Amino acid sequence: MKKYLKFIPHIVFAGILIFMGAIGKLTGAAPTVSIFEQINFLGQDESFGRILVGLGQLGAAIGVFFKPTRKIAAIIGIAIMLGAIYFHYALELGAPTVPIITAALGLWILSTTGCTGCKKVTCSGKTCAIKN
Repeated sequence: MKKYLKFIPHIVFAGILIFMGAIGKLTGAAPTVSIFEQINFLGQDESFGRILVGLGQLGAAIGVFFKPTRKIAAIIGIAIMLGAIYFHYALELGAPTVPIITAALGLWILSTTGCTGCKKVTCSGKTCAIKN
């Protein structure tokens, strides 16, 4: 049971990315569409940015559960949440509490993802002198 407790931040991170982000963006919910119309992502139609961000959130939410993709998934999730924090302020959408919490969880996941042998975050595990 104890070994599964370390995945609680991963589950919360993925749950927020999917249920509070990706679903609304990928289904074209009206509030999401109006926000992305204001953002004008790369000068494209709102659906381009909305779907791109939604797929990024979905990919990050899934990737965080697999060791080979955990770091990049956390980085993608953090980047998307930093954008969400910025646009919460720029478009006056209210307090960005959920994006801040999600970004913090992503940073925690990123900081604890490392070699299982030597516990160094920078070690890839392939060249570690300590056997896993």
